[in-house]
Amino acid sequence: MLPRFKGGKRRALVAPSCTVVLAASAASVFWAMPQESDPVIRVEEDWELVLNEPHVDRVSPQFTTVMSPFPNMDTYYAQILWNHRETPEFTPGGIQLHSYREETLLRMRSVESRTLSTQAETIRWTQSLQTDGVSLTISIQDGHSTTWGSFGRDMYISSSANLADLGQYRADFSAANACVSFGSNRVESLVLKRVRYYGRDGLIAEDNTPRRVM
Repeated sequence: MLPRFKGGKRRALVAPSCTVVLAASAASVFWAMPQESDPVIRVEEDWELVLNEPHVDRVSPQFTTVMSPFPNMDTYYAQILWNHRETPEFTPGGIQLHSYREETLLRMRSVESRTLSTQAETIRWTQSLQTDGVSLTISIQDGHSTTWGSFGRDMYISSSANLADLGQYRADFSAANACVSFGSNRVESLVLKRVRYYGRDGLIAEDNTPRRVM
């Protein structure tokens, strides 16, 4: 389980089992936004988790992903809990979205309730962060799995942040702070597959560097 912090929050931490492996050439590590691009207002991350054999009674595995407009969790960020919910108390199964400002929980939303139960199933989803200059929104869309079926409709929370853009977002930070917090032996892989950056006029760039959490 992840350590509990003041206010009931559990921060994602980089653990030895969650070391990021960049599955590409060394040059791709230095991927950067084109200098002439418009300000980034939306970022989409495509994720994939492959199970080997989940354990329903033990609610295993449990995993967490994180997105932040900054390469830290010192101000605003979002945390997504998978196959468990923590607020207001621990509940098996499902998905729960949290948004934070420092140690303060701003918003929370629970979706789904089933516990992962299918051997060798693959879970794929897109999670995104978007600013309109006032509100910062974390959302999940285009999710697919055997246990949860198609998911991601109306799965979002918004908080006031007054951010003009997401220019300080870093994909490596998202990957480094994703973790299988319980039952890592029941997971074959957890990978941030690709990242897309959008401006007001649409897609700016796509980063296809796979970032392997485990």
